Amino acid sequence: MSFVQDCVDLSRQHLMAGFLAEAEMSCRTALATEPVHAEATHLLGVIALKANRPIEANDLFERAIALDGENFQYHNSRGVLLYGCRQFEMAEACFRTAVTLNPDDAISQNNLGNALRALGRLAEAEARFREAVEINPRYAEAHNNLGNTLRELGNLEEAEFCLRHSLGLLPDNLDALYNLGTLLLYTGRLEEAGGLFAQVLAADSSRYEAAICLAQVFQGQDRTEDAVALLTGVQTRLPENQAVQYALQLLRSTQVPAWHIPRLNDHERNDAYEAALLRAIRPGDLVLELGAGSALVSMMAARAGAARVIASEPLAALATVARETVALNGYADRITIVSKKPQDLKLGVDLPRPADVLVSDIVNVGMLAPDMLAILDHARRNLARPGARVIPAAATVWAQLIQADDLRNVSPIRSVSGFDMSRFDQFRAPGYQQIDLATDTHQMLSDPFPAWFFDFRVSMPDSDLKSLTIQATKPGLVQGVAFWFDLHMDEEVVYSSRSAARTNHWKQAVYFFGHDFPVAQGQPMLLGTGYDRTQIHFFI
Repeated sequence: MSFVQDCVDLSRQHLMAGFLAEAEMSCRTALATEPVHAEATHLLGVIALKANRPIEANDLFERAIALDGENFQYHNSRGVLLYGCRQFEMAEACFRTAVTLNPDDAISQNNLGNALRALGRLAEAEARFREAVEINPRYAEAHNNLGNTLRELGNLEEAEFCLRHSLGLLPDNLDALYNLGTLLLYTGRLEEAGGLFAQVLAADSSRYEAAICLAQVFQGQDRTEDAVALLTGVQTRLPENQAVQYALQLLRSTQVPAWHIPRLNDHERNDAYEAALLRAIRPGDLVLELGAGSALVSMMAARAGAARVIASEPLAALATVARETVALNGYADRITIVSKKPQDLKLGVDLPRPADVLVSDIVNVGMLAPDMLAILDHARRNLARPGARVIPAAATVWAQLIQADDLRNVSPIRSVSGFDMSRFDQFRAPGYQQIDLATDTHQMLSDPFPAWFFDFRVSMPDSDLKSLTIQATKPGLVQGVAFWFDLHMDEEVVYSSRSAARTNHWKQAVYFFGHDFPVAQGQPMLLGTGYDRTQIHFFI
């Protein structure tokens, strides 16, 4: 055996052992003796590729091919380099040459399949992976790639068989574990899928895609907090990973009602609360907020001079972020966020003494949120001192007869595009719905009229009924009642949800009747209205 070949063989042994520097030294020694040695040139290219020097590796592979263009391994190696650089079309050409030179090489067939799959040519990729496993039935990676391709093609049963077979040949193949996990997740077998993703992460904690999938498993198992904790930990380790950031934010967005975000941008609402707090708060005051949300109003109270603010927020995720926000803005010494429902707060436990100011923002688009009056009454009676200032102090609900043909089409759901879609109506939220009177097509058929007045400073009944006589001001079809509210923050500060501002996050509500009623101009109508523990409603 020649000296050059001895150096090449020694280089290959060093390479297999992971000693790149020693492998490179032996290879260069061989090339110093015989500069046109194709095998040594190719091997040096492999070493350069493993050392993350792709430009040098490509030059060496091209030189090796120029010296011996009939060696399929040289073309395959250059294809691997180009595939890693995401030059899939050029990689395909290299792998196809390797396969042409040696059709019985399972590795080249598998690599060609990978390039075709990356190019979106799944059926062609499937054929190459099948060829690879036929050549070498124990080629675990080819079985894995075939299974993953079959999954993408929708052949789930055979895909699962291939992936399980791959794991039978190579139980620690993380790619096969992950791919089988994604198939099981897609088909709803959450427990086994979660175990596979956990196995991947235990072996390699940098596999963020497995963490994202495991978080999806947790979410499907109603373990949202575990999912958030998992992805938060991954984000701490990989702070620049955009996929993890997106998955975590998407997950967190499901933890709280979507209206919390636009409410922050409702400057009219924010200004009204701050103006009322500045007028109400006196030195030494203890403020109790019901429904802290983002803690914006609590911080306004502290900035207005409150000595102490206690805020209840039942949603644990919101309470946690509210505490962080309070600390970020320097109010942690004066604001305490309690993760409880308002009705679960207790004097001597959550509050040191009865509150001087009671502030809340628990109304919804239709003004009355479920059990809102009972919650306010409980807090006023049990958690605030006699004569405590209440913000908002009261509310007036205004209403108007309306014809809104577009919204009426799906209230209730009936015929759509000539089809009977009435069965879908069971998924529609009952009662009133949101309408934007500034943009939604409608016609008002009466003047605005006061429907209800609620005084939050006194006890009010949980339910009530009354009738009103309303005169139509235009001819049309009365389909329902549009309504909105004025929040009387105090005697002077008023916020109206009738605002046409784009930032008004509440908009207005519309309550549709069971049937339409034609009216003529000047015609009087007897309108019934009531409220209960959940909502305001109207009837004719």
